[in-house]
Amino acid sequence: MLPSSNDTTYGAYFISTMLCATLCGVSCMQTFSYYTRYVRDDRWLKTMVAVIFTINVFHTALIVHGAYAYLVTHFGDSSVFKMILPVSSVGFLLTAIVSVCVQGIFVVKAHRLSETRSRMLPSLWIPLALFELVAAFYCVTKSYQSGNNVFFTASLKGVVTSYLAVMAVIDIAIAIFLVKYLRMLHRQAMTFALSEMIQRLIIFSVLSGIWTALFALLDMVSYLSFPNTAVYVLFDLPLCSLYCNTLLASLNSRDRGSAASIKELSTFKAASRPVVISMEMGCNSKFSNDRDSFCICDSDVV
Repeated sequence: MLPSSNDTTYGAYFISTMLCATLCGVSCMQTFSYYTRYVRDDRWLKTMVAVIFTINVFHTALIVHGAYAYLVTHFGDSSVFKMILPVSSVGFLLTAIVSVCVQGIFVVKAHRLSETRSRMLPSLWIPLALFELVAAFYCVTKSYQSGNNVFFTASLKGVVTSYLAVMAVIDIAIAIFLVKYLRMLHRQAMTFALSEMIQRLIIFSVLSGIWTALFALLDMVSYLSFPNTAVYVLFDLPLCSLYCNTLLASLNSRDRGSAASIKELSTFKAASRPVVISMEMGCNSKFSNDRDSFCICDSDVV
């Protein structure tokens, strides 16, 4: 049996459930905002968003089901945390799928921001992403065979640790490459408004990668530092919703109204016709329909 402390079992799962439910609610609002504001986005992107959002909602439902099983049906029996439940098996696999999908979209974004269309990041991401998926499938399969939770199967300790470490490494690498390419654009900025906007995008790219990487690392540390407890769920269960919200926040930040945001928007081919902007020194740029204004087409930057 697990240690009888309610703080490291029921308390940890309760807090994690509340956090996941909150993040799921935020993702609902962000998804609604995305589909109402970016109707001209490519079909593949809108399809990916729909798939990721649906998986996130289903994952949250599994977490709620787990909360009822742990906190109501089997309340008082802490050993149930070692048992295999949908949230500890299917949920583990869904998190891996969402993380790979979101990372892939950001890799495409970074690749298109690169002026030389560098293949370094895609070449780094593909094998690591395959490892994530294979490791997740392997862990879930072994978990079903043993009848134990993935995190309480001794033979999977090394695989789970490697999986979480790789997840964090990919997120950090994506953030570094995005910052690198945005800094190149920053050196070419011709106005203060454009320079300021790129600086904000750099900060946003760093923060986007930090949250998911931080939770993956804390998940790994808590898993290794507090064995035979459920402390790890504080960081493991919210990962799926964090990835979903990170992607949606990035997509919904593309209408800042400057040349930098046009570049950001064009990386996903959000506009199907030329985007016309008017630049003013020291001011935020404004969208304009004036044909005498400076015009940027998707084909110019994608």
